[in-house]
Amino acid sequence: MKNNYLSSLVRYLVEKDYYHLISADNQIPDLSNGIVSMIREIQGTSVFVEIIDADRYTIEQIRNIMLNGAAMLNNIQGSNAYIFKVFLFENTTDMDKVEIIKQHQMDITSEKRFMKCISLNISEKQVEKYFSVPAFDAGLVKSFKRFFSKGLEKRETDYKDIEDIIENRKKDFEIQFKAKTPWLTYIIIAMNVLMYGLLRLVAMKTGTSYEQQLEPFGAKVNNLIMEGQYWRFFTPMFLHADIVHLAVNCYSIYIIGAQVEKIFGRGRFLAIYFVAGLIGSAASFAFSLNSSVGASGAIFGLVGAMLYFSLRRPALLKSSYGVNLITMIVINLAYGVMNKRIDNHAHIGGLVGGFLTTGAVYSYQEKNGKTLLKKVTSILLAAVIAVGLLFYGFNNDINVLSPKLAALEGFDTQNNWPESEKKAEEILELKLSDKDIKTRVLWSLIRAEVNQGKFDEGIKDTKALAELNPADGHYLLGFIYYNTKDFDKAKQELEEAEKAGSSNTENIKELLSNIEKLK
Repeated sequence: MKNNYLSSLVRYLVEKDYYHLISADNQIPDLSNGIVSMIREIQGTSVFVEIIDADRYTIEQIRNIMLNGAAMLNNIQGSNAYIFKVFLFENTTDMDKVEIIKQHQMDITSEKRFMKCISLNISEKQVEKYFSVPAFDAGLVKSFKRFFSKGLEKRETDYKDIEDIIENRKKDFEIQFKAKTPWLTYIIIAMNVLMYGLLRLVAMKTGTSYEQQLEPFGAKVNNLIMEGQYWRFFTPMFLHADIVHLAVNCYSIYIIGAQVEKIFGRGRFLAIYFVAGLIGSAASFAFSLNSSVGASGAIFGLVGAMLYFSLRRPALLKSSYGVNLITMIVINLAYGVMNKRIDNHAHIGGLVGGFLTTGAVYSYQEKNGKTLLKKVTSILLAAVIAVGLLFYGFNNDINVLSPKLAALEGFDTQNNWPESEKKAEEILELKLSDKDIKTRVLWSLIRAEVNQGKFDEGIKDTKALAELNPADGHYLLGFIYYNTKDFDKAKQELEEAEKAGSSNTENIKELLSNIEKLK
Protein backbone atom coordinates (compact mmCIF):
# COMPACT_ATOMS: atom_id res chain seq x y z
CA MET A 1 0.00 0.00 0.00
CA LYS A 2 2.77 2.47 0.96
CA ASN A 3 4.64 2.08 -2.34
CA ASN A 4 1.49 2.68 -4.37
CA TYR A 5 0.62 5.66 -2.19
CA LEU A 6 4.09 7.13 -2.70
CA SER A 7 3.88 6.58 -6.47
CA SER A 8 0.40 8.12 -6.63
CA LEU A 9 1.50 11.16 -4.62
CA VAL A 10 4.56 11.68 -6.82
CA ARG A 11 2.42 11.36 -9.93
CA TYR A 12 -0.03 13.92 -8.56
CA LEU A 13 2.67 16.50 -7.76
CA VAL A 14 4.33 15.98 -11.14
CA GLU A 15 1.04 16.15 -13.05
CA LYS A 16 -0.86 18.90 -11.22
CA ASP A 17 1.81 21.04 -9.54
CA TYR A 18 4.45 20.63 -12.27
CA TYR A 19 7.26 19.33 -10.09
CA HIS A 20 10.35 17.87 -11.76
CA LEU A 21 11.90 14.69 -10.39
CA ILE A 22 15.50 14.88 -9.24
CA SER A 23 17.36 11.73 -10.26
CA ALA A 24 20.49 10.54 -11.98
CA ASP A 25 20.44 10.83 -15.80
CA ASN A 26 16.83 12.09 -15.70
CA GLN A 27 15.58 8.56 -15.06
CA ILE A 28 12.50 7.76 -13.01
CA PRO A 29 13.87 7.28 -9.47
CA ASP A 30 13.70 4.00 -7.61
CA LEU A 31 10.93 4.44 -5.04
CA SER A 32 11.90 1.29 -3.16
CA ASN A 33 14.22 3.19 -0.82
CA GLY A 34 11.31 5.30 0.40
CA ILE A 35 12.66 8.73 -0.63
CA VAL A 36 11.74 10.82 -3.66
CA SER A 37 13.15 14.30 -4.41
CA MET A 38 11.47 16.93 -6.60
CA ILE A 39 11.98 20.55 -7.55
CA ARG A 40 10.06 23.44 -9.14
CA GLU A 41 10.37 27.20 -9.55
CA ILE A 42 7.61 29.49 -8.25
CA GLN A 43 8.09 33.10 -9.35
CA GLY A 44 11.83 33.08 -8.84
CA THR A 45 11.77 30.89 -5.72
CA SER A 46 13.36 27.44 -5.79
CA VAL A 47 11.23 24.82 -4.05
CA PHE A 48 12.74 21.42 -3.21
CA VAL A 49 10.39 18.71 -1.94
CA GLU A 50 11.58 15.45 -0.47
CA ILE A 51 8.96 12.79 0.29
CA ILE A 52 10.14 10.30 2.91
CA ASP A 53 8.63 7.05 4.15
CA ALA A 54 9.03 7.83 7.85
CA ASP A 55 7.97 4.33 8.97
CA ARG A 56 10.97 2.84 7.16
CA TYR A 57 13.61 4.87 9.01
CA THR A 58 14.75 4.90 12.65
CA ILE A 59 14.87 8.05 14.76
CA GLU A 60 18.61 8.30 14.18
CA GLN A 61 18.18 7.93 10.45
CA ILE A 62 15.46 10.62 10.50
CA ARG A 63 17.92 12.90 12.32
CA ASN A 64 20.54 12.25 9.63
CA ILE A 65 18.01 13.01 6.91
CA MET A 66 17.29 16.35 8.56
CA LEU A 67 21.02 17.10 9.00
CA ASN A 68 21.62 16.32 5.32
CA GLY A 69 18.83 18.72 4.44
CA ALA A 70 20.40 21.43 6.61
CA ALA A 71 23.74 20.93 4.88
CA MET A 72 22.05 21.20 1.51
CA LEU A 73 20.30 24.43 2.56
CA ASN A 74 23.63 25.93 3.64
CA ASN A 75 25.25 25.01 0.34
CA ILE A 76 22.52 26.57 -1.84
CA GLN A 77 23.84 29.66 -3.59
CA GLY A 78 21.70 32.78 -3.53
CA SER A 79 18.41 33.45 -1.79
CA ASN A 80 14.73 32.48 -2.06
CA ALA A 81 15.04 28.73 -1.57
CA TYR A 82 12.79 26.38 0.36
CA ILE A 83 13.31 22.72 1.26
CA PHE A 84 10.17 20.89 2.34
CA LYS A 85 10.58 17.48 3.97
CA VAL A 86 7.32 15.53 3.74
CA PHE A 87 7.18 12.50 6.07
CA LEU A 88 4.69 9.69 5.41
CA PHE A 89 3.19 7.67 8.28
CA GLU A 90 0.95 4.78 7.31
CA ASN A 91 -1.00 4.45 10.56
CA THR A 92 0.05 6.07 13.85
CA THR A 93 2.25 9.12 13.68
CA ASP A 94 5.43 8.45 15.68
CA MET A 95 5.70 11.47 17.98
CA ASP A 96 9.35 10.79 18.85
CA LYS A 97 10.23 11.08 15.19
CA VAL A 98 8.03 14.15 14.92
CA GLU A 99 9.96 15.76 17.76
CA ILE A 100 13.25 15.24 15.91
CA ILE A 101 11.64 16.60 12.75
CA LYS A 102 10.46 19.76 14.54
CA GLN A 103 13.80 20.36 16.28
CA HIS A 104 15.85 20.20 13.09
CA GLN A 105 13.83 22.60 10.96
CA MET A 106 16.02 25.46 9.82
CA ASP A 107 15.68 29.17 8.98
CA ILE A 108 18.22 31.41 7.27
CA THR A 109 15.87 34.39 7.34
CA SER A 110 18.32 37.01 6.06
CA GLU A 111 18.70 35.10 2.78
CA LYS A 112 15.13 33.76 2.64
CA ARG A 113 16.23 30.14 2.81
CA PHE A 114 14.21 27.68 4.86
CA MET A 115 13.89 23.97 5.56
CA LYS A 116 10.44 23.07 6.86
CA CYS A 117 8.53 19.85 7.46
CA ILE A 118 5.07 18.39 6.89
CA SER A 119 3.71 14.97 7.84
CA LEU A 120 0.99 12.90 6.17
CA ASN A 121 -0.97 10.21 8.02
CA ILE A 122 -2.18 7.89 5.27
CA SER A 123 -4.81 5.91 7.15
CA GLU A 124 -6.37 8.98 8.80
CA LYS A 125 -5.85 11.22 5.76
CA GLN A 126 -4.37 13.94 7.94
CA VAL A 127 -1.93 16.67 6.93
CA GLU A 128 0.19 18.28 9.66
CA LYS A 129 2.37 21.34 9.07
CA TYR A 130 5.09 21.89 11.68
CA PHE A 131 5.69 25.58 11.08
CA SER A 132 3.80 28.86 10.94
CA VAL A 133 6.65 31.07 9.77
CA PRO A 134 7.15 31.58 6.92
CA ALA A 135 3.56 31.37 5.77
CA PHE A 136 4.69 30.16 2.34
CA ASP A 137 4.32 26.38 1.88
CA ALA A 138 4.36 26.28 -1.96
CA GLY A 139 0.70 25.22 -1.85
CA LEU A 140 1.74 21.76 -0.63
CA VAL A 141 -0.75 21.52 2.25
CA LYS A 142 -3.58 22.41 -0.10
CA SER A 143 -2.34 19.91 -2.68
CA PHE A 144 -2.07 17.09 -0.11
CA LYS A 145 -5.58 17.75 1.20
CA ARG A 146 -6.93 17.77 -2.35
CA PHE A 147 -5.07 14.52 -3.01
CA PHE A 148 -6.79 12.88 -0.01
CA SER A 149 -10.23 14.36 -0.76
CA LYS A 150 -10.18 12.91 -4.28
CA GLY A 151 -9.15 9.49 -3.02
CA LEU A 152 -6.15 9.47 -5.35
CA GLU A 153 -4.09 7.42 -2.92
CA LYS A 154 -6.13 4.41 -4.07
CA ARG A 155 -5.26 4.97 -7.72
CA GLU A 156 -3.00 2.29 -9.14
CA THR A 157 0.18 3.99 -10.33
CA ASP A 158 3.47 2.68 -11.67
CA TYR A 159 6.62 4.16 -13.15
CA LYS A 160 5.16 4.05 -16.65
CA ASP A 161 2.36 6.46 -15.67
CA ILE A 162 4.87 8.99 -14.36
CA GLU A 163 7.11 8.52 -17.40
CA ASP A 164 4.17 9.24 -19.72
CA ILE A 165 3.36 12.47 -17.87
CA ILE A 166 6.99 13.60 -18.06
CA GLU A 167 7.21 12.82 -21.77
CA ASN A 168 3.99 14.69 -22.51
CA ARG A 169 5.28 17.67 -20.56
CA LYS A 170 8.48 17.74 -22.59
CA LYS A 171 6.32 18.14 -25.70
CA ASP A 172 4.94 21.40 -24.25
CA PHE A 173 8.43 22.85 -24.55
CA GLU A 174 9.18 21.36 -27.96
CA ILE A 175 8.39 24.15 -30.39
CA GLN A 176 8.83 23.66 -34.13
CA PHE A 177 9.24 26.99 -35.90
CA LYS A 178 7.23 27.46 -39.08
CA ALA A 179 9.31 30.46 -40.16
CA LYS A 180 13.07 30.66 -39.72
CA THR A 181 13.50 34.41 -40.19
CA PRO A 182 10.61 36.74 -39.22
CA TRP A 183 10.71 38.85 -42.39
CA LEU A 184 7.13 40.12 -42.01
CA THR A 185 7.91 41.40 -38.54
CA TYR A 186 10.84 43.36 -39.94
CA ILE A 187 8.70 44.69 -42.81
CA ILE A 188 5.98 45.93 -40.42
CA ILE A 189 8.61 47.66 -38.29
CA ALA A 190 10.09 49.26 -41.41
CA MET A 191 6.63 50.47 -42.52
CA ASN A 192 6.05 52.11 -39.14
CA VAL A 193 9.43 53.84 -39.28
CA LEU A 194 8.88 54.95 -42.90
CA MET A 195 5.46 56.41 -42.07
CA TYR A 196 6.96 58.33 -39.17
CA GLY A 197 9.69 59.68 -41.45
CA LEU A 198 7.16 60.59 -44.16
CA LEU A 199 5.00 62.58 -41.75
CA ARG A 200 8.07 64.37 -40.41
CA LEU A 201 9.11 65.25 -43.96
CA VAL A 202 5.62 66.53 -44.90
CA ALA A 203 5.48 68.59 -41.71
CA MET A 204 8.87 70.12 -42.48
CA LYS A 205 7.96 70.88 -46.10
CA THR A 206 4.58 72.46 -45.22
CA GLY A 207 5.78 74.32 -42.15
CA THR A 208 3.29 72.54 -39.92
CA SER A 209 3.76 70.38 -36.83
CA TYR A 210 4.09 66.60 -36.94
CA GLU A 211 0.94 66.26 -34.84
CA GLN A 212 -1.07 68.16 -37.47
CA GLN A 213 -0.25 65.45 -40.02
CA LEU A 214 -1.69 62.56 -37.99
CA GLU A 215 -5.33 63.23 -38.85
CA PRO A 216 -4.85 63.71 -42.64
CA PHE A 217 -2.73 60.54 -42.80
CA GLY A 218 -5.26 58.32 -41.04
CA ALA A 219 -5.55 58.73 -37.27
CA LYS A 220 -8.65 57.16 -35.75
CA VAL A 221 -11.05 60.13 -35.60
CA ASN A 222 -14.59 59.05 -34.76
CA ASN A 223 -16.49 61.84 -36.49
CA LEU A 224 -14.56 61.21 -39.73
CA ILE A 225 -15.30 57.48 -39.52
CA MET A 226 -18.97 58.38 -39.04
CA GLU A 227 -18.73 60.37 -42.25
CA GLY A 228 -17.61 57.24 -44.15
CA GLN A 229 -13.80 57.20 -43.81
CA TYR A 230 -13.74 53.54 -42.77
CA TRP A 231 -10.09 53.10 -43.72
CA ARG A 232 -9.30 54.82 -40.43
CA PHE A 233 -9.87 51.49 -38.67
CA PHE A 234 -6.74 50.24 -40.44
CA THR A 235 -4.33 53.17 -40.89
CA PRO A 236 -3.74 54.02 -37.18
CA MET A 237 -1.68 50.81 -36.91
CA PHE A 238 1.10 52.53 -38.89
CA LEU A 239 1.02 55.95 -37.21
CA HIS A 240 2.60 57.01 -33.91
CA ALA A 241 2.26 60.08 -31.72
CA ASP A 242 6.00 60.72 -31.30
CA ILE A 243 9.42 59.10 -31.50
CA VAL A 244 9.12 57.46 -28.06
CA HIS A 245 5.74 55.94 -28.98
CA LEU A 246 7.26 54.64 -32.21
CA ALA A 247 10.36 53.21 -30.50
CA VAL A 248 8.39 51.40 -27.78
CA ASN A 249 5.94 49.86 -30.25
CA CYS A 250 8.62 48.85 -32.76
CA TYR A 251 10.61 47.18 -29.99
CA SER A 252 7.48 45.34 -28.83
CA ILE A 253 6.75 44.19 -32.38
CA TYR A 254 10.36 43.01 -32.72
CA ILE A 255 10.23 40.98 -29.48
CA ILE A 256 6.71 39.53 -29.63
CA GLY A 257 6.12 39.62 -33.37
CA ALA A 258 9.23 37.59 -34.08
CA GLN A 259 8.02 34.89 -31.68
CA VAL A 260 4.53 34.76 -33.18
CA GLU A 261 5.75 34.72 -36.77
CA LYS A 262 8.26 31.93 -36.10
CA ILE A 263 5.78 29.81 -34.15
CA PHE A 264 2.66 30.26 -36.29
CA GLY A 265 4.11 31.02 -39.71
CA ARG A 266 3.76 34.10 -41.88
CA GLY A 267 0.15 33.74 -43.02
CA ARG A 268 -1.21 33.14 -39.54
CA PHE A 269 0.98 35.93 -38.16
CA LEU A 270 -0.54 38.44 -40.60
CA ALA A 271 -4.07 37.25 -39.79
CA ILE A 272 -3.47 37.61 -36.03
CA TYR A 273 -1.76 41.00 -36.33
CA PHE A 274 -4.27 42.73 -38.59
CA VAL A 275 -7.49 41.19 -37.24
CA ALA A 276 -6.39 42.10 -33.72
CA GLY A 277 -5.50 45.61 -34.87
CA LEU A 278 -8.88 46.06 -36.54
CA ILE A 279 -10.82 44.78 -33.52
CA GLY A 280 -8.69 47.05 -31.31
CA SER A 281 -9.60 50.04 -33.51
CA ALA A 282 -13.28 49.00 -33.42
CA ALA A 283 -13.19 48.86 -29.60
CA SER A 284 -11.57 52.29 -29.46
CA PHE A 285 -14.17 53.66 -31.90
CA ALA A 286 -17.00 52.19 -29.81
CA PHE A 287 -15.87 53.42 -26.39
CA SER A 288 -13.49 56.37 -26.84
CA LEU A 289 -14.18 59.70 -28.51
CA ASN A 290 -10.50 60.66 -28.45
CA SER A 291 -8.51 60.43 -31.66
CA SER A 292 -5.77 57.80 -31.48
CA VAL A 293 -2.83 56.29 -33.33
CA GLY A 294 -0.45 53.40 -32.75
CA ALA A 295 0.10 49.70 -33.24
CA SER A 296 -0.70 48.85 -29.62
CA GLY A 297 -3.96 47.03 -30.41
CA ALA A 298 -2.18 44.77 -32.91
CA ILE A 299 0.71 44.24 -30.47
CA PHE A 300 -1.71 43.18 -27.74
CA GLY A 301 -3.14 40.80 -30.34
CA LEU A 302 0.30 39.19 -30.62
CA VAL A 303 0.36 38.90 -26.83
CA GLY A 304 -3.08 37.26 -27.02
CA ALA A 305 -1.65 34.78 -29.54
CA MET A 306 1.14 33.81 -27.13
CA LEU A 307 -1.39 33.50 -24.31
CA TYR A 308 -3.47 31.08 -26.41
CA PHE A 309 -0.32 29.16 -27.33
CA SER A 310 0.66 28.89 -23.65
CA LEU A 311 -2.82 27.74 -22.63
CA ARG A 312 -2.51 24.92 -25.15
CA ARG A 313 0.73 23.88 -23.40
CA PRO A 314 0.02 23.78 -19.65
CA ALA A 315 3.64 23.13 -18.65
CA LEU A 316 4.74 26.22 -20.58
CA LEU A 317 1.98 28.28 -18.95
CA LYS A 318 3.07 27.11 -15.49
CA SER A 319 6.70 27.94 -16.24
CA SER A 320 8.35 31.30 -15.69
CA TYR A 321 7.47 32.18 -19.31
CA GLY A 322 3.74 31.81 -18.65
CA VAL A 323 3.94 33.67 -15.33
CA ASN A 324 5.86 36.53 -16.94
CA LEU A 325 3.41 36.68 -19.85
CA ILE A 326 0.36 36.97 -17.61
CA THR A 327 2.15 39.46 -15.33
CA MET A 328 3.00 41.61 -18.35
CA ILE A 329 -0.64 41.59 -19.53
CA VAL A 330 -1.98 42.55 -16.09
CA ILE A 331 0.58 45.33 -15.55
CA ASN A 332 0.01 46.86 -19.00
CA LEU A 333 -3.77 46.80 -18.71
CA ALA A 334 -3.62 48.21 -15.16
CA TYR A 335 -1.30 50.99 -16.32
CA GLY A 336 -3.71 51.72 -19.16
CA VAL A 337 -6.54 52.13 -16.65
CA MET A 338 -4.49 54.56 -14.54
CA ASN A 339 -3.13 56.59 -17.46
CA LYS A 340 -5.98 58.39 -19.23
CA ARG A 341 -3.76 59.17 -22.24
CA ILE A 342 -3.57 55.47 -23.11
CA ASP A 343 -6.31 53.96 -25.25
CA ASN A 344 -6.95 50.88 -23.12
CA HIS A 345 -10.06 50.02 -25.15
CA ALA A 346 -7.82 49.33 -28.15
CA HIS A 347 -5.49 47.25 -25.96
CA ILE A 348 -8.30 45.06 -24.62
CA GLY A 349 -9.93 44.75 -28.04
CA GLY A 350 -6.61 43.77 -29.60
CA LEU A 351 -5.86 41.22 -26.86
CA VAL A 352 -9.26 39.54 -27.28
CA GLY A 353 -9.04 39.75 -31.08
CA GLY A 354 -5.57 38.20 -31.17
CA PHE A 355 -6.57 35.43 -28.76
CA LEU A 356 -9.66 34.46 -30.77
CA THR A 357 -7.92 34.75 -34.14
CA THR A 358 -5.23 32.42 -32.86
CA GLY A 359 -7.94 29.95 -31.86
CA ALA A 360 -9.27 30.13 -35.41
CA VAL A 361 -5.92 29.60 -37.17
CA TYR A 362 -4.21 27.34 -34.60
CA SER A 363 -2.67 24.18 -36.05
CA TYR A 364 -3.86 21.38 -33.77
CA GLN A 365 -1.88 18.15 -33.74
CA GLU A 366 -5.08 16.14 -33.66
CA LYS A 367 -7.68 16.69 -36.38
CA ASN A 368 -11.16 15.81 -35.16
CA GLY A 369 -14.59 17.25 -34.50
CA LYS A 370 -13.52 18.79 -31.19
CA THR A 371 -10.70 20.83 -32.73
CA LEU A 372 -12.97 21.87 -35.61
CA LEU A 373 -15.53 23.07 -33.07
CA LYS A 374 -12.84 25.15 -31.32
CA LYS A 375 -11.89 26.81 -34.62
CA VAL A 376 -15.50 27.53 -35.57
CA THR A 377 -16.29 28.87 -32.08
CA SER A 378 -13.27 31.19 -32.21
CA ILE A 379 -14.28 32.51 -35.64
CA LEU A 380 -17.87 33.09 -34.54
CA LEU A 381 -16.85 34.82 -31.32
CA ALA A 382 -14.40 37.09 -33.15
CA ALA A 383 -17.05 37.95 -35.74
CA VAL A 384 -19.76 38.59 -33.11
CA ILE A 385 -17.43 40.84 -31.08
CA ALA A 386 -16.27 42.77 -34.16
CA VAL A 387 -19.83 43.27 -35.47
CA GLY A 388 -21.08 44.12 -31.98
CA LEU A 389 -18.39 46.76 -31.48
CA LEU A 390 -19.09 48.32 -34.88
CA PHE A 391 -22.87 48.29 -34.35
CA TYR A 392 -22.51 49.92 -30.95
CA GLY A 393 -19.91 52.36 -32.25
CA PHE A 394 -22.07 53.56 -35.13
CA ASN A 395 -25.17 53.87 -32.95
CA ASN A 396 -24.03 55.17 -29.55
CA ASP A 397 -24.73 58.77 -28.56
CA ILE A 398 -21.08 59.81 -28.50
CA ASN A 399 -20.33 58.85 -32.09
CA VAL A 400 -23.68 59.91 -33.52
CA LEU A 401 -22.96 63.32 -32.01
CA SER A 402 -19.27 63.46 -32.90
CA PRO A 403 -19.71 65.22 -36.32
CA LYS A 404 -22.01 67.78 -34.69
CA LEU A 405 -19.60 68.27 -31.78
CA ALA A 406 -16.73 68.70 -34.23
CA ALA A 407 -18.73 71.37 -36.09
CA LEU A 408 -19.53 73.10 -32.78
CA GLU A 409 -15.87 73.10 -31.81
CA GLY A 410 -15.01 74.60 -35.20
CA PHE A 411 -17.51 77.46 -34.75
CA ASP A 412 -16.14 78.11 -31.24
CA THR A 413 -12.58 78.26 -32.56
CA GLN A 414 -13.65 80.73 -35.28
CA ASN A 415 -15.60 82.84 -32.73
CA ASN A 416 -18.63 82.38 -34.98
CA TRP A 417 -21.07 82.87 -32.10
CA PRO A 418 -24.38 82.83 -34.02
CA GLU A 419 -23.53 79.49 -35.67
CA SER A 420 -22.11 78.17 -32.41
CA GLU A 421 -25.37 79.03 -30.61
CA LYS A 422 -27.45 77.45 -33.37
CA LYS A 423 -25.39 74.20 -33.41
CA ALA A 424 -25.40 73.91 -29.59
CA GLU A 425 -29.20 74.29 -29.45
CA GLU A 426 -29.52 71.68 -32.23
CA ILE A 427 -27.46 69.20 -30.21
CA LEU A 428 -29.32 69.87 -26.96
CA GLU A 429 -32.65 69.16 -28.69
CA LEU A 430 -31.46 65.54 -29.08
CA LYS A 431 -32.06 64.98 -25.32
CA LEU A 432 -28.51 63.98 -24.43
CA SER A 433 -28.06 61.20 -21.87
CA ASP A 434 -24.31 61.69 -21.44
CA LYS A 435 -23.70 64.23 -18.66
CA ASP A 436 -20.20 65.18 -19.83
CA ILE A 437 -21.32 65.89 -23.39
CA LYS A 438 -24.30 67.91 -22.19
CA THR A 439 -22.00 69.95 -19.93
CA ARG A 440 -19.61 70.57 -22.80
CA VAL A 441 -22.41 71.72 -25.15
CA LEU A 442 -23.95 74.00 -22.51
CA TRP A 443 -20.56 75.65 -22.02
CA SER A 444 -20.41 76.43 -25.75
CA LEU A 445 -24.01 77.67 -25.81
CA ILE A 446 -23.53 79.98 -22.81
CA ARG A 447 -20.27 81.31 -24.22
CA ALA A 448 -21.98 82.08 -27.56
CA GLU A 449 -24.93 83.80 -25.85
CA VAL A 450 -22.77 85.94 -23.56
CA ASN A 451 -20.51 87.01 -26.43
CA GLN A 452 -23.62 88.14 -28.33
CA GLY A 453 -24.89 90.09 -25.31
CA LYS A 454 -27.79 87.68 -24.72
CA PHE A 455 -27.37 87.68 -20.94
CA ASP A 456 -30.91 86.60 -20.04
CA GLU A 457 -30.63 83.48 -22.21
CA GLY A 458 -27.14 82.92 -20.84
CA ILE A 459 -28.36 83.07 -17.24
CA LYS A 460 -31.19 80.62 -17.96
CA ASP A 461 -28.84 78.09 -19.59
CA THR A 462 -26.19 78.57 -16.90
CA LYS A 463 -28.74 77.63 -14.22
CA ALA A 464 -29.33 74.39 -16.18
CA LEU A 465 -25.56 73.86 -16.21
CA ALA A 466 -25.41 74.39 -12.43
CA GLU A 467 -27.79 71.46 -11.95
CA LEU A 468 -25.40 69.22 -13.91
CA ASN A 469 -22.13 70.68 -12.70
CA PRO A 470 -22.52 72.99 -9.67
CA ALA A 471 -18.89 74.15 -9.66
CA ASP A 472 -18.90 75.28 -13.30
CA GLY A 473 -22.51 76.48 -13.29
CA HIS A 474 -22.19 78.75 -10.25
CA TYR A 475 -18.87 80.10 -11.52
CA LEU A 476 -20.36 81.05 -14.90
CA LEU A 477 -23.43 82.59 -13.22
CA GLY A 478 -21.15 84.66 -11.01
CA PHE A 479 -19.17 85.75 -14.05
CA ILE A 480 -22.31 86.77 -15.98
CA TYR A 481 -23.81 88.65 -13.02
CA TYR A 482 -20.48 90.40 -12.54
CA ASN A 483 -20.48 91.55 -16.16
CA THR A 484 -24.09 92.75 -15.86
CA LYS A 485 -23.08 94.63 -12.67
CA ASP A 486 -25.43 92.62 -10.43
CA PHE A 487 -22.68 92.34 -7.79
CA ASP A 488 -24.76 90.89 -4.94
CA LYS A 489 -25.84 87.92 -7.05
CA ALA A 490 -22.34 87.65 -8.52
CA LYS A 491 -20.82 87.39 -5.03
CA GLN A 492 -23.42 84.78 -3.98
CA GLU A 493 -22.81 82.61 -7.07
CA LEU A 494 -19.01 82.87 -6.88
CA GLU A 495 -19.04 81.81 -3.22
CA GLU A 496 -21.27 78.85 -4.15
CA ALA A 497 -18.79 77.91 -6.89
CA GLU A 498 -15.96 78.04 -4.37
CA LYS A 499 -17.88 75.77 -1.98
CA ALA A 500 -18.61 73.35 -4.85
CA GLY A 501 -14.86 72.98 -5.50
CA SER A 502 -14.49 75.02 -8.70
CA SER A 503 -11.08 74.76 -10.33
CA ASN A 504 -11.22 78.50 -11.18
CA THR A 505 -10.00 79.46 -7.70
CA GLU A 506 -7.76 82.34 -8.73
CA ASN A 507 -10.42 83.91 -10.97
CA ILE A 508 -13.03 83.61 -8.22
CA LYS A 509 -10.76 85.33 -5.69
CA GLU A 510 -9.99 88.12 -8.14
CA LEU A 511 -13.66 88.70 -8.96
CA LEU A 512 -14.69 88.67 -5.28
CA SER A 513 -11.92 91.13 -4.51
CA ASN A 514 -13.09 93.45 -7.29
CA ILE A 515 -16.67 93.24 -6.02
CA GLU A 516 -15.58 94.36 -2.54
CA LYS A 517 -13.69 97.31 -4.03
CA LEU A 518 -16.64 98.32 -6.21
CA LYS A 519 -18.98 98.27 -3.24
